[in-house]
Amino acid sequence: MTEPSDFERLALEQLDSFWSYAVRLTGRADQAQDLLQDALARGFERFGLFDRSLSFKAWMFTIIRHIHVDDLRKGNGRRLEESLEWQLIEGPSEISESPLYAIPLDPEAILAQRESVERLQEAISHLPAEMREVVELRDVEGLSYREIAGIVKRPVGTVMSRLYRGRNLLRSFLVGSKPEDKSTESRRGL
Repeated sequence: MTEPSDFERLALEQLDSFWSYAVRLTGRADQAQDLLQDALARGFERFGLFDRSLSFKAWMFTIIRHIHVDDLRKGNGRRLEESLEWQLIEGPSEISESPLYAIPLDPEAILAQRESVERLQEAISHLPAEMREVVELRDVEGLSYREIAGIVKRPVGTVMSRLYRGRNLLRSFLVGSKPEDKSTESRRGL
């Protein structure tokens, strides 16, 4: 019996997170499985280039996201359209059924709101895609702002802004009030 390689050891430690992220990106377990398999193969091939002073988790998330975007682009627009439709309209139906899905907020917020996991998942599914991704990477996966910025290819300030706005929207959904649009605020003179 051989010892597992460094890549195998690191990948196994984070496999649940990788799976959850792939499911959140694709919205379907079968597509997530293909995405994760491709990402692990690419990560294994390029592990010699990995800078060990950086986070392995963030490095693999970047690979997963890049492969997902590449797959969407290769689909002649149809898969991109389906993915955007899922993200903006339908929401992540298969995510809530996954036993690997992590609870997206810290336990104190969940206890303070006394919300069920289903209500929290419903609220997250209503976030705009850019905010949802940042909230999940920070609050579910525990990545730093800098790591998230590297994954989504946006400045740290943009990541912080999306996280702040996403958390505020989540709070609005969980408290029970619907966030108002700017036109409603302007009619009230706010």
